[in-house]
Formats: sequence, structure tokens, C-alpha cells
Amino acid sequence: MESRFKKTKTLSFGQPTFKSHPEFFRSESDIIPGVTQEEFRQRRKSVVNLATKVATKGEKTKDLHHMIIIPASTKKYMSENIPYPFRQNSNFFYLSGSYDNDAFILLISSPNEQRHIMFLGDPDPVGDLWDGPKTSPKAAVDYFGFDEAFLTSEFPIFLKHFHNPRRSVMVWCEDRSFVEKGIREPYSIGISALENPRSILDTLRVLKSPGEIDLMKKSSQIASEAFQQAMVYCGENSQVNEHQIWAKIDYECRVRGAERLAYPPVVASGSRANVIHYVFNANKCKRDEMVLVDAGCEFFGYCSDITRTWPVSGKFDNDLHRSLYQMMLELQCDIIKQVRPGITLDQLFQAMGVQLIKGLQDLGIISQSLDVKSTSAVALRFCPHHVSHYLGMDVHDTPTIERNESLLPGMIITVEPGVYIRTASNQKEFLTKVGREFEGIAIRIEDDVLVTDDGSCILTAECPKTIADIELWSGKGLLKANASQIPM
Repeated sequence: MESRFKKTKTLSFGQPTFKSHPEFFRSESDIIPGVTQEEFRQRRKSVVNLATKVATKGEKTKDLHHMIIIPASTKKYMSENIPYPFRQNSNFFYLSGSYDNDAFILLISSPNEQRHIMFLGDPDPVGDLWDGPKTSPKAAVDYFGFDEAFLTSEFPIFLKHFHNPRRSVMVWCEDRSFVEKGIREPYSIGISALENPRSILDTLRVLKSPGEIDLMKKSSQIASEAFQQAMVYCGENSQVNEHQIWAKIDYECRVRGAERLAYPPVVASGSRANVIHYVFNANKCKRDEMVLVDAGCEFFGYCSDITRTWPVSGKFDNDLHRSLYQMMLELQCDIIKQVRPGITLDQLFQAMGVQLIKGLQDLGIISQSLDVKSTSAVALRFCPHHVSHYLGMDVHDTPTIERNESLLPGMIITVEPGVYIRTASNQKEFLTKVGREFEGIAIRIEDDVLVTDDGSCILTAECPKTIADIELWSGKGLLKANASQIPM
């Protein structure tokens, strides 16, 4: 089927390329930095091959055709004519590298061939005036490497050509309504089954290619440097609030090339850090408190995810803060040392629970007389979240991959033990008299870790974590503040 629209080679307005951003790209063959057109093509082939393999288990599928549909994100509005910042559907981006909205990928597999097709939004002179031009079908073929490309208005014509009453089609799409309203009802195509491709895509996305690992390293470096500057900022300013720390990290990430923060950050000072997903981020930070900051950035679609907890003053002068922090730091470092091929996230979580209870007992915070069998249950009361999740194009990446799966080289995970000492009833029965002195303190330390052939590599190693390094970076801010007060 030949497109009836003029084939001009236009890329979506704002799509970064080798020519526009040579500081990030390696070569003209890159669609995004370090990921070539050929790698994107191989990803699409792998999706089709996996779908075919899944479908053939126990089924007579000699003449079965597959239609895999991956939609792009659409523009969403917070109020009249005011859009939310656009963020591409991760699966669409994984298979195309395109920033286009209101588009979709169609992968077709027959017993003899594969066809990789992109459908793009129609030209709209009025819309282009406000939003810039859309990617043309010719650019989708020439730049993104699709076999064919059409406009979305041509999809009905395409389906009429594709339709064959004797053809059995298995459709894969996350959006069931798209299939029911856009394919089955109007064209009566014989759909033998409707499946969700999410688990297939997660199976591919959980293992990172060398190019993806480099993007993750860059994202982690940017976020780590932003945390360094946030610590300097706190040391430099005698009065600071949570919103300013948020703004500082956002700014430092963006000026280093990040598109955005990867998620709404947690900037929680004092006892507010006990609220695990506290995102209000507007209270004043007291100098004698600690601040817990959980933030990361997104670099060409790949996320980092870091948490650090440090004294607002920049100095661990409070013995309670210092002792609890040092215990959590040692715990986190020990868990990271256990990351290797073959271990599971759940095993890391179990190890964290045992060590957390021992650490709290050694500090005298909880009773020494706990039943060994109740260790895991008690640990959950002081750290009610998992110690790890997969990381990639999404912060909580590839959710269909269970946490009891063995880790493999090329996976990237977080390691984020936390301790939250609250005035909650489910903790009081375990807290000693000494432990009650720690009430209100919460600490979480999180790094991004690449699983390697023989162990692991910390991608966020540049982010200050030891007491000495935190005080060093905060001290740079104190020196700047003191220097500014010296009379000239």
C-alpha cells in the first residue's frame, strides 16, 4: 500500500539528533545516543520472534498471523489548553526512539515474513503552528528504519488491504479498547486471540545493551552531580526549605542534559522523612534535622534513582544521627556486595531484614530478645518497603519480571535499605528506652547497581554517601558562605 501523502523527510519538532546535539551522540547512525537504527530494528524483530514463540506453545499455529500494536503517548491537559509535559510511552520509545505523540507501531508477522510499520499523526497546519511539525512517513522509514510508514488516517485503508476472511490473526496490544473499537468492530477481522505484549517487552527490556548501559551511566552521573550541588547548597545557606532543594536538583540535572526529573522527588526533612512517598516538599528545614532526598533524572528516556539522607547543617554533630546513619551505610554496602548473577531481589531483601534487626539491636534501639522466626516480620515494621527494584526506561521498570527471578548480567537494579523510627503502635512494643530517643528519625540510602559477569558495578558511585564525603561536599558550601561574609 502506497501512502497518498507527499513524502517529505520531516522529523518531529524537537527530536534530538546527531546534528542538533553532537555533544551526546556518537555517530549519525544513532537514533538516541549510543543506540543505532539497527539496534532498534533488532528489538522489533525480537518482540515479534518472542510473540511467535509464546503463541506456538501447544497450539496449531502454522498459518497464524500476528499483529502487535504499540501506541505512543497522547498529549494530556491539566486545564484548558495547558498541556502536561509530554512523556513518551516507554515501550513505544524502546521500539522506535521516536518522540512523536498520537502515533503507533504496527508489527506484523506472517509465516514467511515480518513487516515493521509506523503510523503517524496527520499534518495539521493549525496544530503545527502551536506544536511544531510532526514526523513524516518518509522520515519514519529513512531515520527510524521502519519498513513502511503511513499516516493514521490511512489505517482503515491499510486494514482493508490486510483483511482476509481465511486469515487467523492474534493481536497483541496493551490497550484493549484500541483493538475492539479500531479493528474488530469496524472491519470484522478474524481475531483468534487478544494478548498483552507487556511481559514480552519486559523480558527484553530488563537486559540492557551496551548502549543502554552507557545511557544509564550518564543518567546516574548527572543525578549524582546534582546531589553533590544540593549538599553544597544546603551548606551554603543558613536557611533552606525542601522546595529549594527540589529546585536545585531539578536545575542541576537539566543543565547537564537531563530532560526532566524521573519522578516527583521526595525532599523530606525531620520526621517527615518517615512518610515514604512524601512529595509535598514545601516545609522549612531545621539545621539540627536531617533531610531525606529521593530523586533521579531521565536522560534520553533512561532513568536514575538515588536517595541520600544528610544533616541540613552539613555536619553529623548529632550522635543519634551519626550512629544510625553509619549502621545503615554499612548495611547498604554489604547488600551491594551480595549483588551478583544468580541471586534474586527477594534474597537481597531477606538479607537486608536480618542485618537491619541486628544493627538496631547493636545500637540498643530494639530488644535483644527477639524470636529468630519473627525477624522478617519485625524488620518490615521498621522498613516496610522492598530493598530493590529493576531500573531502566521506567523507575520501577519491567514490573512483570518477578523479584524472585535470578539476576543476570546486564540487569540494573536499585539497592535502597531504609529505617523509619516512628511513634507508630506496631513499633512501640519493640523499642527500648534508648530506641525511643531515636523516634522521628528516618534514613534511606539508595544506589543504582549494574549486574556484571562477576559481581556488580555501582553506577551512582559519584554521589556522596560516607559521612566524610557528605561533610566534605556540605563543607564546600560552608566555605562559600563564609567567604561571602569576608569584608572586601
